[in-house]
Amino acid sequence: MKFRGFLLFLMIFILGLGLVACGNENEGGGTDPIVDPGNGGGNSGEGGETVGKIELDDAKTLSYVFESVYTNGEVKDSANGFSTVDDVKMAKVFRNGSYVDEFSNFSSRHDIKMEIYNDSKMRFVNLANGYAITIPSKNVTVDYNIAKYRVQMAFDDSILSLSFESSNPYTSLSTPWYTYGSEWLMEHLMNESFITNNGLERTIPMGYKFSASNPYGDLEFKDGYDCYFFGIKIKDPNNQIERPYYNIAVVRQKNDPKNFILLVMKSKTEKNQVMYDLVTSYSRITSKGTARNYFYSEKATPNPKWDSETSAFFNKLLTTEYVNWGVFTYSLPGDENGLHPGQTNYDNVLRNSKYVQNLIETAWNHKYEIFPTYTHLRDAFPVEMAGELAGGNGFDDKPVLQFTFQYTTNNNLVGQELTPMFDIMRGNYDEKFRALARGIKEYGKPVLFRLNNEMNTDWTSYCGMMTLLDPDIFTMTWRRLYDICVEEGCTNMIWIWNPISKSCPYSSWGEDLCYFPGFDYVQLLGGTSYEFNNYSAQTAAAEIKSFRTLYQELFTKNCKSFSTEWKLIISEFACGSGGAYSGVEGRNAKVQAQWVTEMFEEMNAATPADYIKQIRGAVWFNANDYVGNVISNRLQLVARPSSSEKYDDLADTMAAFQKGFADQDARIGKK
Repeated sequence: MKFRGFLLFLMIFILGLGLVACGNENEGGGTDPIVDPGNGGGNSGEGGETVGKIELDDAKTLSYVFESVYTNGEVKDSANGFSTVDDVKMAKVFRNGSYVDEFSNFSSRHDIKMEIYNDSKMRFVNLANGYAITIPSKNVTVDYNIAKYRVQMAFDDSILSLSFESSNPYTSLSTPWYTYGSEWLMEHLMNESFITNNGLERTIPMGYKFSASNPYGDLEFKDGYDCYFFGIKIKDPNNQIERPYYNIAVVRQKNDPKNFILLVMKSKTEKNQVMYDLVTSYSRITSKGTARNYFYSEKATPNPKWDSETSAFFNKLLTTEYVNWGVFTYSLPGDENGLHPGQTNYDNVLRNSKYVQNLIETAWNHKYEIFPTYTHLRDAFPVEMAGELAGGNGFDDKPVLQFTFQYTTNNNLVGQELTPMFDIMRGNYDEKFRALARGIKEYGKPVLFRLNNEMNTDWTSYCGMMTLLDPDIFTMTWRRLYDICVEEGCTNMIWIWNPISKSCPYSSWGEDLCYFPGFDYVQLLGGTSYEFNNYSAQTAAAEIKSFRTLYQELFTKNCKSFSTEWKLIISEFACGSGGAYSGVEGRNAKVQAQWVTEMFEEMNAATPADYIKQIRGAVWFNANDYVGNVISNRLQLVARPSSSEKYDDLADTMAAFQKGFADQDARIGKK
């Protein structure tokens, strides 16, 4: 007992030194190294191999430490059998990327999670995010792969995602929680049209009215807490969906407008009571440390089933050190629409595309290396027109096709409370996908295939807000199309994963890495960040962000989780030459020209920055944005045929492009 008492004192002393400091510091700071988890953050579960498992006696000692550090009993859960030290049968500690069997050098830079087991359940303690919750099983597999954003657990027939959120931007408003909850978090979950339109049904009736004057959930839930509780089933008559039952809960302390936890659980069977037990076991605890991601950055590798041209082009992207350029102006009509050479609409699009391309290539004195187009679920692959306008393999004089395919049927359907994502899960689009795959196969040249760009937003039909706050639905439907393309024998698709630079809504659950479908399903990274330059002439110089600022930020946030072997295609971007901002339409063409000049200075630097080294493609979005009849973002570089718009003031911009390409050609020795 004396030795055990001394050990207890020593552990409390060591922990106490570290736990005093609890401010957030930059990820990766300090001397304690991040342990590479290899498989993505470590798995735990009774019966499986575990790294650094803490045995019974140590677990009891650890429990004494809990009682000493958390004197108010924060981590206890008497209702579920976590009352005393004797209740603990086993405990595991995950620290900075791996399971450990001791606490040493703990500091505010550490990310510690504790898994405490009794005879039938697991009490999960997330020190970095400051919460504890009881999982109603002792057979739990935990994924800490992206623990900065969420922790996932598999138990029984369910998968549970836990995301601690603290990013509400509306805290200065009079109704901060209602504004955030109604606009960005629960807008669609509370909308009966969303439920009906998408073939869903409630397994729990809405028991409360959410409004600005009553921004509370179930007031009977738990003293000091609000809970917004949803039970929803995805109707699935063909039994295509493995886990169609969803339980979603938002839990926050009363009158806290910023901090809450989001629980999303999908199950094979109805689990309303299980979810209720989960949320009633939840409690906030004192936050200690800093949450981190342990996303394992594998080398981007060619698909072994690619044909020789596609493999060669991909290898060129990996090894060359210059940027391939393209310009988007028109979406190409699909063959399925009955549009073929000799028909009016086909010929018009073809003629207009060539007209704009010729204007830009002449002004730049540079040919497109990439030809981009967009298509959604309603249209087929444009085999004929793509062959005429693109058709390149990366080594000839033709541009390579960048094909953006989006899971929507009419641009984006968010305002209509409609998404095709559930029908895709049901298999209702499988034949459409097979037709798409056959078209790409028939095309026969390398395709930069960009699926569902800007998924980490609130405006696309495939964003998390439209899919029950579950980004896994995005990854499942991505993999479904990928597997169909493999089955159909497509050997010419290079898949691009393209989040937007700043996730929206502000959240952890909707961050970019939550939507990553897996290393076997992606070969290139895509990036999107615009400088719209639609400020007034008086404020433009102070407001505008340079190419370096935008893409250094994107690189730091979106690319540093991947090795430098992964290359980036800026799949759409632009700097505007003006537009309507606060009701005033400005023209800032000189600012745009300077922006382009500085961009090429970065790209052609003798010693390029790290973020430049990963960029292999850039596609200018040559289309204006409108609000009514007013141009909100003036992105076009040249006028379209029969347009009365004037672009004479962009001569300096086009000259900046021409000089940038000339400097690039000189740098790489291209004649």
